[in-house]
Amino acid sequence: MNKTITFSLLFSVITVSSIQAQSIEEVETAMKFEQYDVAKHDLYQLIKVEPNQGKHFFNLGSIHLKENQSDSAMIYFKQGLKATKNFNINNIGIGQLSLNEGKDKEARSKFNAAQIRLPKNDIETYLLVSKAYIESTKPDPEKAMEAAKKAIKVNPKRVEGYIALGDAYMADRSSKLATSAYREALEIDKTNPLAKIKIANVFRFNNNYEDALKTLNEVVNEHPDYELVYKELAQTYAAYARFSFDKTKNIQAVSNYAKFHSMIGESVDSDNAYADFLVKVRDFKGLETLMKDKWLSRGDNFKVYKYAAISAYNNGKYDDAYTFITKYFDVQDKPQQIVGVDYLYLGLAEIEKAKKQDGTLDDAKYQLAVANIKKGLDLDKDLASELYEHGLKLFKDEKYAQSYHLFNLGTTNKENENYVYDLYYKANALYLTHNKPLFNNQLQTALSTLDELIKVSPSTHEAYLLQARINLLINTDASKMQAEKAYENFINLLKTKKLINDKELQEAVKESYTYIGVFNKDKNVEKAKVNLDKAAQL
Repeated sequence: MNKTITFSLLFSVITVSSIQAQSIEEVETAMKFEQYDVAKHDLYQLIKVEPNQGKHFFNLGSIHLKENQSDSAMIYFKQGLKATKNFNINNIGIGQLSLNEGKDKEARSKFNAAQIRLPKNDIETYLLVSKAYIESTKPDPEKAMEAAKKAIKVNPKRVEGYIALGDAYMADRSSKLATSAYREALEIDKTNPLAKIKIANVFRFNNNYEDALKTLNEVVNEHPDYELVYKELAQTYAAYARFSFDKTKNIQAVSNYAKFHSMIGESVDSDNAYADFLVKVRDFKGLETLMKDKWLSRGDNFKVYKYAAISAYNNGKYDDAYTFITKYFDVQDKPQQIVGVDYLYLGLAEIEKAKKQDGTLDDAKYQLAVANIKKGLDLDKDLASELYEHGLKLFKDEKYAQSYHLFNLGTTNKENENYVYDLYYKANALYLTHNKPLFNNQLQTALSTLDELIKVSPSTHEAYLLQARINLLINTDASKMQAEKAYENFINLLKTKKLINDKELQEAVKESYTYIGVFNKDKNVEKAKVNLDKAAQL
């Protein structure tokens, strides 16, 4: 198979003569919108026209760096050093590569080389050095601050220096200092859209979504054609939906991202970014529509297979999902482009394929699927929140052993929004499979899981009931005492929550009073009598 990405008709008809009219600024606009396919296409042509312009090589190297292609990035940066114009800027790219490898002295040397004999009032180099320190895989926010402050000193009337300083503070998680720097930018330009967006991002960082949205809407009113504001609105609504558990906010998130996508123009990379966003907000119908719209124009854009698999899986078309995701892995020849969500959906599709006609699961195929899901979580821990609904589906089908593995993976990330639920169902799955244990000390693992659940969510009354039942299964003198304590905690919590008379909980309440009464028959006669009487009343 020819693995070269085929660009859409829009780009294939661009001629060299029209490329000559392109400028560095237009290329950098494409880079700002992460349309790297467009930027690279134009830069390859610009290099033919202007082979001595070092900035072309720097931009190409920077794109490859963004795409985790370090070797290619280094090649372009080194070629850029041989240019006769703006060659020094390429030292910044090499410096960032050195920083990524932990070679701090070598990185500083390259950054210093880039700053030799700068023109008066030139702050661009300092801004790029600051950005390199932030975007490195081994960031150094303090060094980024130093570079940003140099830019401000050279030209205190440019807002870019203050924005760079704010970004450095945010990289250091110093949101108050970042806000102060961004507000200094607004002192110079009161309606600067980027400075306002940055302030909105600080609000979002601090989970203050109402103020974030208010600030972004100010930008919309003042600069309705500023494309990036719609992307930030989309990201903010999506984050607000997750934080508030109000999924209706995702409607506004998708609407704003669609507007951003339409404003920046056609591109393979921007289509893929749009698809990634739809996956993030779980708009799988929208994703299916987008893929159908883009399928023919995208040729061998491998990610089409991936997105088609994700939309198919979430729309219940499991055979199609398996076909598409395995195709995606089959054609992918750049391992660094495989990300966590790819392994997640490979594993989920494999679980469906592991199901036999009698409703059972092929254990070997299932374990392979779980291993792939784990690979996905190793690459992206945030995917843990995706596992709960898939585990619950297996749990409701009474496939408790299989559901345990997904809940267990979900509990590897405490920031997972479904962490409490994963803990509960993990413990429950272990309880329900005690006759055919999955491993040694299974019930003890279930209890320690419940201890963690009670620690993070002490008002979860179900945890105490399950804790009591597991202790009864262990059946030692110590565990029987723990069972009594757990039943008492269950009853007391129900009283606190005013659920003690809830009809759905009456069997569990009766179970609790009965055990407490029987347990105390020879220890505390009065306590036994009170609890057994309550049980009898029920």
